[in-house]
Amino acid sequence: MTFRGAILLRVETKAVSQAQDLRASDASFAILSPGLTTGLLMVSGLGILLLSVIAVRLVTETDLNGYISTMLLHGGLYLLAAIVVLHSKPILLAKPTSQGLFWLVIGFAIVMRLIAMTAPANLTTDAYRYVWDGRLLMEGINPYLFVPADPQLSHLRDDAIFPNINKRDIAHTIYPPMAQVLFAAGVWISDSLAGQKAVMFASELVIIACLAAWLSSSGLPRAMVLLYAWHPLPIWEFSSQAHLDAGVAAFMAAAILAVTLRRQGLAGALLAGGVLIKYYPLILIPALWRRWDWRMPVCFFAVIFLAYLPFVQGAGLSVFGFLGSHLGNEGYRDGWGFHIIWFLRDFGLVPMDDPDVTTSVTLAYLAVALTVLAGLALVAFFNRKRDEFQPEMMALIGAAFVFFTSPHYPWYAAFLVMFLVRVPHPALFAMTLFAVVLQLPRPPGGPTWTHVYALAYWLPLLMFLGQAVFVRWRRRLR
Repeated sequence: MTFRGAILLRVETKAVSQAQDLRASDASFAILSPGLTTGLLMVSGLGILLLSVIAVRLVTETDLNGYISTMLLHGGLYLLAAIVVLHSKPILLAKPTSQGLFWLVIGFAIVMRLIAMTAPANLTTDAYRYVWDGRLLMEGINPYLFVPADPQLSHLRDDAIFPNINKRDIAHTIYPPMAQVLFAAGVWISDSLAGQKAVMFASELVIIACLAAWLSSSGLPRAMVLLYAWHPLPIWEFSSQAHLDAGVAAFMAAAILAVTLRRQGLAGALLAGGVLIKYYPLILIPALWRRWDWRMPVCFFAVIFLAYLPFVQGAGLSVFGFLGSHLGNEGYRDGWGFHIIWFLRDFGLVPMDDPDVTTSVTLAYLAVALTVLAGLALVAFFNRKRDEFQPEMMALIGAAFVFFTSPHYPWYAAFLVMFLVRVPHPALFAMTLFAVVLQLPRPPGGPTWTHVYALAYWLPLLMFLGQAVFVRWRRRLR
């Protein structure tokens, strides 16, 4: 045998050995049989449906404590189903088993949402403003020109929607142009909350379809879309309570799919569509942009410009509505809205009654937060091959953004759920499943912000750090 032949034989032998090890690891990983996999998913799905019926009654009665307890139980059954899916990848890839389990997941996901949609919008008043803005646009009225209580709009008032609009006497709409299009579509379907729920339900179908296609293009079983489709947060905050974040997530999911298909221009346009509903899809750009490819930024800014053009004429800066006041109301100006500063205040480490100290602490916090987020963005943009796509960095940037902005409402974290289909990290599960506790009433009827934030933000962070230390330790042992 020649020297070259010996080298080739050694390489082939090593490749065969690695393939055998991979098959062996897959076999050990697939600890469940197809029948047991299907049975456990059926039990989990039926249990979630039962809890959904109970949750509808609790939401109707505005029983927040009961609702949150039910959502945590829902989360437990969801985790069971998630573990089954993650431990059955080879089974889920086998045909025809893969097809049957995928449609089982989709069927349950749709029924879960249809049940949740029957609950009234008692957890928030946001959807009432959606209906109102949609009415204005359907009437050909620029929604940025008038507050809802303006006498010129009196002919549009009714007893179901108008009395429930938040800040109807003082606030112009805060929602950007694409959000207005979604609201108008909801009013076209039905001039009620039901129309808005229908639009958000349709948005969720788009999300599920895009995630399934993303999984398939990555060589993963489509049934793993369960990690999004059965999660309680999008079911109840999107389809049930009709938060427009469903539309944002739909554009984000479509943009991710476009990047996997190497359609940078389309991805830029889709990201712009998401930003034209809420601003936070901007955080995905460093992870999705193929370095120095001109198509994404050009399409992004072109769509933004064209969408705002019809509304800016006559409205000027009013197109930004009460954004500034909203940031003040949420505590982002004086610092109390950031959970880390709240911790410092609760433990007496920062005298928040001193305006000068408050301003200094808030500015210092913002500087640290922006530095960390900018650092993650630079790593995501430069620390990869030009065509490489890293879902882990995208999920990390999204989770860090939610952590530092520390929103007070669970639906602000709901977009993170779609990353679970590719990045099923324990910390990401924790952050999204425990976000529901942000609905808890404050004293005297419930825990303090400190306890709520500890569960919603600090526990996931500790899980993330613990996982990182464990992985590094295990690698060193190997």
